[in-house]
Amino acid sequence: MFRNNKNNTTKEKENSSTITVRVLSMKKGLVEYKDVEFIRITSKDYNLMIMKDYLPVIGEINGKVEIKTLNDTVKIDNIVAYYIHKHNEFNLFIKET
Repeated sequence: MFRNNKNNTTKEKENSSTITVRVLSMKKGLVEYKDVEFIRITSKDYNLMIMKDYLPVIGEINGKVEIKTLNDTVKIDNIVAYYIHKHNEFNLFIKET
């Protein structure tokens, strides 16, 4: 009997109660945060809070990001960055000056 691993992976993601965040910068490389409850974006032109099962979105940040995990809060201030969020995975690409 053959099993479809893609469906199993999709079900595991659906059952996950948190978001995975990956932050990429030239200074720190790739940093990954698991068990994220929400991401708060405060940009020059808008404010946005991304929570579990939030719609797919892509954008540019000129401001700050706050990442709230189950145990900690990570703040990244004064950045220019690009982000994409889909399937409870948030990727942030920080532009270095």
